[in-house]
Amino acid sequence: MPIDVNLRNRAWLLGLVRCANWAGLRPVSNRHVHALVFLANSLAPIYQDEGVETRVVKQARGPFYPDAQWDLDRMVGQQLLTISGDRLNRTNDGWEIDASYQVTKLGINLVTQCRQAPIIDKSYNFLVELAAAFASLTRDERDSAPLEDAIYSIPNRPMGTALVFENSEDNYSVLTASAFDALVGRDLVLTPRDRVHLYLRYLARSAQAREAQA
Repeated sequence: MPIDVNLRNRAWLLGLVRCANWAGLRPVSNRHVHALVFLANSLAPIYQDEGVETRVVKQARGPFYPDAQWDLDRMVGQQLLTISGDRLNRTNDGWEIDASYQVTKLGINLVTQCRQAPIIDKSYNFLVELAAAFASLTRDERDSAPLEDAIYSIPNRPMGTALVFENSEDNYSVLTASAFDALVGRDLVLTPRDRVHLYLRYLARSAQAREAQA
């Protein structure tokens, strides 16, 4: 029986927070959850997988998904997540939620149950690697690297613009990550895991270079 789309999206998000916690981001900040949601959406094709959203509204503070935020709040109420440091900060985009999340024992058990569905288990294997690559960055790099993403940093797209990457030719994140194949030569074959980790390191280096020029 096909899994309901809304349930799949929530299970996907809960699994993503679980993977971030497992990778050492315990708890994981709200900003980093949304950054991971965006990166997971854009890089999923590398693992022959699908994200839950193929667009994002460009904001100076970084990616933010209202639907994902609603699901996070709901899962806190369902005791699948615990929340800490919950407060509001004023930003150029308005108000930003400053909170951190950790999956509860109940949430961990639910993730285990959800992985019995092949579509969730397939995504989980990808999310584990993405979270590990993201957690390997420093805190400052985790804040700035997503802003350097090949989709998010498209030139001449002002803040408030909807960035759509539904079509493969518009998914510049995957196109950039795939271009690493040519750099390593014919003697080496990059795995999906290699491409994800290299791409995150590339974003971190790009962020460092931009800060050096500022």
